[in-house]
Formats: sequence, C-alpha cells, structure tokens
Amino acid sequence: MADFKDAFGKALTAYQRGEPADHTIERDDGMVEEADTGMYFLPYEKWPEFERKAVLEARGRVLDVGVGAGRVALWLQEGGLEVVGIDVSPLALEVSRLRGVRDCRLMDVGKLDFPVGSFDTVLMLGNNLGIGGEVEQTQRILKDLYRLTSDDGIIIGETRDPLETNKPAHLAYHERNRRRGRSPGLVRIRIGFQGELDDWFELLLVGEEELAELLEPTGWSISKIYCGEGANYVAILEKRPSS
Repeated sequence: MADFKDAFGKALTAYQRGEPADHTIERDDGMVEEADTGMYFLPYEKWPEFERKAVLEARGRVLDVGVGAGRVALWLQEGGLEVVGIDVSPLALEVSRLRGVRDCRLMDVGKLDFPVGSFDTVLMLGNNLGIGGEVEQTQRILKDLYRLTSDDGIIIGETRDPLETNKPAHLAYHERNRRRGRSPGLVRIRIGFQGELDDWFELLLVGEEELAELLEPTGWSISKIYCGEGANYVAILEKRPSS
C-alpha cells in the first residue's frame, strides 16, 4: 500500500545503524508496551534456551516466516542449511540482506507462492505460529504449509498460553473476546516507532490443548513441546499419516 509506514522495518533499520530503536506494541484496548528492538539481532547463544533447543530440529530447506532482522536464518545458514526468509516489511528484508541472509522475499504468509513440497522445515518463531489471526485463517495457512512441505516436513512454531496470567488487563481482554465469540487469545495489535504506526493486525495465542484442537483439520499434530519461561513455548508439528 502506498501509505504503508513500515514502522517495524524502520525500527530494525535504526538499530542496524546504531541509532535509538525501541518500538512500541499497542493493543486495541489501549494497552501500550515498550519493546526492545535489539532482541531481533541477538546471536544464538543469547536466545532463550527453549528456542535454542527447538531450532536444532530444523533440517533440509527452510522457510523462515517473519524473517525480521534474520537472526535465525543467519544461524541456520552458518550451519549449512538453505533458508528462504519471507516478511511483509520491505525494510526488514533489506536489513536481513545487509546482514547476510541470502534469499529474502517480500511475501505474506497468507499468500504463499511456492511449488508443492518446496520445504522440509517451516520456522514460525516469535509467536508467528498465530500470525494468521483468527482460527479459521490460521488453519488455512497451516493447510497451505502442509502442501508446501515434504512428506516428512515439520513446523517449528512459537506461541504462548494466553490464559497463564493473573494480570487484570489481560483477563478483561480475554473476557471481552469471549463475549464477542472470539478466541480468548486473539489479540489485535499494531507496532509503532517514533510516532509512526503500522496497520492493525491480529495475532492468535493458544495454549497446548487449544493448539491440538486447532490442528485437527490441518493434517498436522504436535510431536514435541519446548517450554520457555512463563507461558511461551515452541511446538514441533509433524504431518499425520494419511488414512
């Protein structure tokens, strides 16, 4: 879009240049949190332990959904894997290229353009397992990824259990969602940087039981869980045998 501000990409660019770069994450109930842009540039040894363990499952040709500044793609490249990084932020892709990610493409995970069986591993870290938003859209994306992965393909997807909280603002948000017939963990957020705001988008956060239910019609199932501190976890998804 002509008016796309790419606040997230501008924050990454500022950090790459050594300039002040912290960004904000605003939820549609008015809650605003400061976020550390530097987390997208951390080397492997400084990642959370559960992420470090989970990415060791990656194999073959890898699709990195939401490549950002390329922290995971670069580490996998160094390990000899071929990685295709996609993002909707043109500036994030430019930062990734400057940092050495070899294959970066401007693409929405909801509109993937790859041949059948193109990948062996799909990375959806940083809560990107729910980047599709509503349950039905998330299921559609997972079905698409089923088609685009090899017979023994896997997804390494991160999310968090939204119900593992005692914060009144979060509990009220979950209840508002229930009243509207929405999943409790469906959040509507936007990113801001130095007064500029990106468009609103929806992110689905789910606990393990809800994830298992969500996966039922998609062909995927949970094979392993790597738990982080608090409510975050990475699920390794594998394809269920065809009946």
